[in-house]
Amino acid sequence: MTYPRDPNIPSLSHHTTPYKPSPTRLQTLDIWLPQHPASTPGTGTWLIYVHGGAWRDPTQDSLCAVPTLHALVSNHANLLHQGPIAGIASLNYRLSPYPTHATAPSAPDDEARTVTHPSHAEDVRDALAYLCREYKIQRWIGIGHSCGATLLLQLPLVAAVHDGIRETLQGLVLLAGIYDIPAFLSAHAPPHCPENIATIYAAIVAGAFGKDEEVYGAVSPARSGKGALWGRYVVLGYGGEDELVEGGQREVMLERYGEEGWVRDGEARGEKVVEVRDLTMGHDEVWEDGGQVAELIAEVVAKVGAR
Repeated sequence: MTYPRDPNIPSLSHHTTPYKPSPTRLQTLDIWLPQHPASTPGTGTWLIYVHGGAWRDPTQDSLCAVPTLHALVSNHANLLHQGPIAGIASLNYRLSPYPTHATAPSAPDDEARTVTHPSHAEDVRDALAYLCREYKIQRWIGIGHSCGATLLLQLPLVAAVHDGIRETLQGLVLLAGIYDIPAFLSAHAPPHCPENIATIYAAIVAGAFGKDEEVYGAVSPARSGKGALWGRYVVLGYGGEDELVEGGQREVMLERYGEEGWVRDGEARGEKVVEVRDLTMGHDEVWEDGGQVAELIAEVVAKVGAR
């Protein structure tokens, strides 16, 4: 499926900015602001998008959010121009090596594409810190696809997150995330899949996290310690047509939320709520289309606004 990448979207103003001094080309943010907002940047809710791509794919970047933004403008314009959304940011982060990529192999001297954990999560943290500092954000919702969902949940595990980021997080939309890395590897190893496919998955994980298998469990959100899950309202989205991430990932993450006392369909104020939403389409088609993502965002915006 092809998808729009032009960041110029009707009724939204757009600009790109680095979020660190002396940045690499992948330490940047794309920011969209409603041209006629009902909320100011400092008082409304921000949407912050973290793309996927197995920590290494150079074809996935901050502009992966564009289809979702088109769907929001078309189907939920009231949230942007009469409602609570004050801004949208989609971030880039440095990638792990991918020297075998068919069209854009990484070079060993490319500082933007040769990092390992925890550099990806630290970039996400630094982008959030920039946004909170520059726009005085008081409320934000994180949207993450695949390893982008993983990164949003990893932040409290691997990076020092200042109180301003932690306290202003209202909700998370997590799509086809990888929450248990050892289980992810096991599900994509023989006899569950051919050896050549297993080799690809092993290379993805080793490229991002190294070869120490003890690290894999330590950085897995589904194996996190007590109190490591953050936010107030979380939606776990997953589609049965997903051909790259197994459905068991959502199940183990849902179980972990339950162990921490999160509830389903919680009504009482103050409760932490986790919801499950079933999607259609394949792994990447979900974000390439953007429509379902926009619907989940609208749902979460409504829910956290009422809590």
